[in-house]
Amino acid sequence: MAYGAELVWAWSDLINNASLHKLQKIDGGDCWAALSFSGGKILLLSWGSKNNGVAFINEDEKKELLSVAKQTPPITGAIKSHLSGSEFISAEQLRRDRILVLNFKKTVGAGFSNYKKIIVELMERYSNIIIADENNVIIETAKHIYPADNPYRSVLPGLDYTMPPQITGLELENWLKAPSDEAFSNIIGFGRSLIKTIASLSIREKAAILNCFYHGTVSSMIPQRINKYITISPQLLSPEAEQFSSMEAASKEIVTKPLLSVSTSARKKKISDLLCKEIKRRERQSEDIEHLLYEEAPEKYRSYGEIIVANMWKIPKGSSKADLTFYDENGIECQSAVPLNPAISPSQNAAVYFAKYKKITSAQIRASMLLDKVNAELEDLREELILAMRTDDGQSLTMIEEELGLAKHVTFKKSPHKAETKLPPHKRFDFEQALVYVGLSAKGNRYVTFRAASADDIWFHAQGVPGAHVVLRLKCLVTDDIKQEMLMFCSSLAVYFSKANANENVRVDYTAKKYVTPIKGSTANVTYKEFKSFIGERDFWEKYLLKNQQAH
Repeated sequence: MAYGAELVWAWSDLINNASLHKLQKIDGGDCWAALSFSGGKILLLSWGSKNNGVAFINEDEKKELLSVAKQTPPITGAIKSHLSGSEFISAEQLRRDRILVLNFKKTVGAGFSNYKKIIVELMERYSNIIIADENNVIIETAKHIYPADNPYRSVLPGLDYTMPPQITGLELENWLKAPSDEAFSNIIGFGRSLIKTIASLSIREKAAILNCFYHGTVSSMIPQRINKYITISPQLLSPEAEQFSSMEAASKEIVTKPLLSVSTSARKKKISDLLCKEIKRRERQSEDIEHLLYEEAPEKYRSYGEIIVANMWKIPKGSSKADLTFYDENGIECQSAVPLNPAISPSQNAAVYFAKYKKITSAQIRASMLLDKVNAELEDLREELILAMRTDDGQSLTMIEEELGLAKHVTFKKSPHKAETKLPPHKRFDFEQALVYVGLSAKGNRYVTFRAASADDIWFHAQGVPGAHVVLRLKCLVTDDIKQEMLMFCSSLAVYFSKANANENVRVDYTAKKYVTPIKGSTANVTYKEFKSFIGERDFWEKYLLKNQQAH
């Protein structure tokens, strides 16, 4: 997401007003570092080429980022070593450019103050994060820049910090003294997209807007997105502009959301790879069992035994084969060439065939039972895969990962309370008048249907396809309109979390939970009766949640 230098100024103001105190903990991933301060504030610094910027995040977001972090960059350890326990002093923007400086002070010894800074250069693929001392000597940097890489400056430990080449142009204050269209495009401190957006306004309007930057406070500005450019302004700059609820929300759009999106994709791929591997294994098992069931014909061996017994007196001792007469079920005389073991007697040959018949028959009975079990597991895994691929929120993915044994161990401060029992993957929507459960795996489906749901709760499932079990519990008597909305909401969830989610409208069956019965051998497959059908609109549930959020 694109932005300009004016947003870096906004970030400096946001950080200065966030009441940050002591830096207590530093975590990091591939291209980001999370600074945790006393009081619970967490500041995310990202130097990724497509997600560079700063944002405040919560503990759950940090955990999600850490859960898929492939490596901890050396800069994280350097920040921890040099800045852990430091007091935050201030944030400032350098030269009205896309460079943000975080200043820290650490008291050591007998009241001696040690000053250090984190310099965040936010320049897309050239983004970097640098630790320097009070004399601007570089201590460490996320990206080392050597003379061969950049003849203008080197960014290496032990060298003096040199800023990137200065942008040429007109200072805002000088332009405001004598506003003109001719010099407008050369004002420094603003992204070109912002300048272009307001270029058609009158000189008076331009001056009124720009006068709010670098002098006022961010709290009086409106964060907004115009196409793919995010900025702030005292007013909405375009009819197409999308307003953010806060500067924090805009920051998340630039930094947190892209990082979590990469995280989500990586996590879903791991889940998919594991489930697909298990599906292929079960499919091979099923094929092998079916081969045993249908390729082997035990009746042939029983028939051989019976023919030998009926013709025992005709078979010469030591024969390897005998053409023998028998009568079929219609009483018609038939001939059969029966293979024999010449080393044993005819009666022993008959006994061998009867034993073989018995052995294969018993094996096929067991195989048939095993086939039912394997096929049930196969259906559960296919359903699990469908549900996992429709899940995007971090908490739900964590539940699925834990169920599959994929959850990456991340050490956090231990809670004084006893750890909660882990529940199978599911979503829960708690409304004022209703409670909704959605299963996100085979075990999650079984949980919401047979543990969470009461007998009179309403149960939903997309008709004829694998998908989530959805349960609706009305907390009180509701109007017909509200009940209809909840039916639409639950039907929408059943469609969205199903194999039929490529279609916008899908028929959904619903019934009282008491009419739902589990199928033996399956984790979540069920039968149900006394049901009605409803056309579920795939995207209705998201629209409903958005409408509720706006209302509150």
